[in-house]
Amino acid sequence: MARSPVKAVTENDVTPAAKETLDFDNDTLRAIAEVYKNEGNEKYREEEFSHAIYFYTEGIKVNCKDEELKAKLYSNRATAQYYLGNYIDSLSDARVATGLQPTFVKAIVRGASACVQLNRFEEAITWCDKGLAIDKNNQKLLELRSRSIKAQNKPYEGDGEKRKDQSETQSGLHMYTLHVLPVLQQNSLLIHIVHGKEMHHT
Repeated sequence: MARSPVKAVTENDVTPAAKETLDFDNDTLRAIAEVYKNEGNEKYREEEFSHAIYFYTEGIKVNCKDEELKAKLYSNRATAQYYLGNYIDSLSDARVATGLQPTFVKAIVRGASACVQLNRFEEAITWCDKGLAIDKNNQKLLELRSRSIKAQNKPYEGDGEKRKDQSETQSGLHMYTLHVLPVLQQNSLLIHIVHGKEMHHT
């Protein structure tokens, strides 16, 4: 069952911490981003997903040049968004993470999971196929792919009700033709015979 989306903790687009890092060398930027990631991970383990998102976002804002680290920040934020029920945001972050690191299976799993929650089953299968090309035995991706295929093949419940109504209508028509119509025709014939006799008697 889908969770209700929860608003994550937000700050201004550029925070004082982010401003202070703009002139730092890349090693320093990377170290700062790593600190934010670790803080986010700690909040994630405590299931404080909204606060985890805040720290991952701050780490992203540092804008270090380490694409692997940035991919982890986006992937981790995608996971936190997912557990808040923010599936569209989760999918968006998973896309960025895999854009930075195309073979990042963890982010691929998160993208596929978000698609399933959004009932985007065809897209979910595409995500799964991408991940399984990297890790063919990934059980989570195999499960998500199987689930998506079953959901695609499952008939819409409304169609089943429509077919049921049509079947009942056809069955009723058959019963009418088989049992009721002959009686009506017989009665009509009797009426004509009686009426004819009355006319002849007159």
